[in-house]
Amino acid sequence: MPADRDRAVSHDGDIVRIQGRPVRMQFMVRDAFWTGDRAVVLLDPSAYLDDPTFGAQRRRSRDPIHNLRAYAPSGQMLWQAEQPEFEDHYYRIESREPLVALSFSGHRCDLDLASGKILRKTRLK
Repeated sequence: MPADRDRAVSHDGDIVRIQGRPVRMQFMVRDAFWTGDRAVVLLDPSAYLDDPTFGAQRRRSRDPIHNLRAYAPSGQMLWQAEQPEFEDHYYRIESREPLVALSFSGHRCDLDLASGKILRKTRLK
């Protein structure tokens, strides 16, 4: 592992490099960083919400949007973060350690780095 943890993960467009390994994401990346023993990736919500294919697929699906994910050094996805509401998504990482993300619906979520589950949810609006 590189001595400088910030160099362990980088991103450009829809490619995340995890310890030098390129991993193509489904959509553009807003943020990616190393924390604990994993890479945390926030997909840009604008990139997929504006995609007409995603919109049509979303109308047919009842699956929540998962745009905050964690990956092992190998590039294998470990988890997708639990959403504070069914039709919600994360738009910003407020803190990397501990992992805290802000959602579009106005929640501040403290997330478990091991599982992506919400530990504490605070309504901001």
